[in-house]
Amino acid sequence: MSNLLQIDGLAPLASDARTKSKVMLLFPPEWVPTAPYLALPSLTAVLREAGHSVIQRDINIAMWDHFFSMDFLIWVKARLGMQLKALQEKEKAGILTERDAAHKAVVEQTYDLDVFDLAERVEDAKRIVRGERFYKAELLEGALNTFRETMTYISAAYFPASLVFYPMESNLGYRPGVSTEVFDCLDDEHVNVYRDLCNQLVLPEVAKERPDVVGISIGTQMQLLAGLTIAKMIKETFPSIHIVVGGNIITRLQEDLVHHERFFMEVFDSSILYEGEHALLWLIEALNGQRQLSSVPNLIYRDESGLHRNLEVYTEKTTALPLPD
Repeated sequence: MSNLLQIDGLAPLASDARTKSKVMLLFPPEWVPTAPYLALPSLTAVLREAGHSVIQRDINIAMWDHFFSMDFLIWVKARLGMQLKALQEKEKAGILTERDAAHKAVVEQTYDLDVFDLAERVEDAKRIVRGERFYKAELLEGALNTFRETMTYISAAYFPASLVFYPMESNLGYRPGVSTEVFDCLDDEHVNVYRDLCNQLVLPEVAKERPDVVGISIGTQMQLLAGLTIAKMIKETFPSIHIVVGGNIITRLQEDLVHHERFFMEVFDSSILYEGEHALLWLIEALNGQRQLSSVPNLIYRDESGLHRNLEVYTEKTTALPLPD
């Protein structure tokens, strides 16, 4: 049975500039682009109050903005062209499989679309939903249809993935509830669009900021593959950065995670269950040598002796928390 902790206040530990960390907090796709999520601002407020430097990045909204842009769609056009060439060469060599043939048909149909026209229309669709034209129903409906058309175009470049604007029903063809399929998906450069998203939007930001800790809030199952993809790629590229994941879906998967040490070896370094404001703060203090990792509530972590789940559960008193920042 876990011990339930509820602490009204935490006296700050004696510290100096050497025990202050730079933390980057990421909110991954896919989430509705119309409803900002308060997890990161809530975490940020507690960390900044303790003197840590925090960078927040909403990768979800950045993804939609990036997908619906001239630059990305031209990049997709080039990706489709390379795929078409490879498939045509396989056909000439007589080694085209049934799946390859289906892929080729989709790419051929999509490749002929005027990408510059689509890009201009989707850039205008973004202006519609961000301005006064949003309130004209027929213009808003047209903008939403353009977003959907654009996602169909992008999907063709990640065949057989189905990437959907709204509702959140994108499908990469891997089941997020099967660990072996999750690991396969994380490394699949043909289907996993989040790998390209991470290369283009996330890794350059991490390289620029060089945080000590990266926290990724994964609230729903629809965010799981994206969040884990981003975590794994950051861990591979910047092994000195501590990667911690949290959020509702991580809490729900805790009984599975404790039996899959591979996640803590290859994808992230630790996970925070339940509420994370003070648990994250105390994790950072432990990483800075101010307390023991074994004393941090809500935490699963791995060290040289194996995987550990701390039994203490800490619940926040929301009235005592600073306003989300």
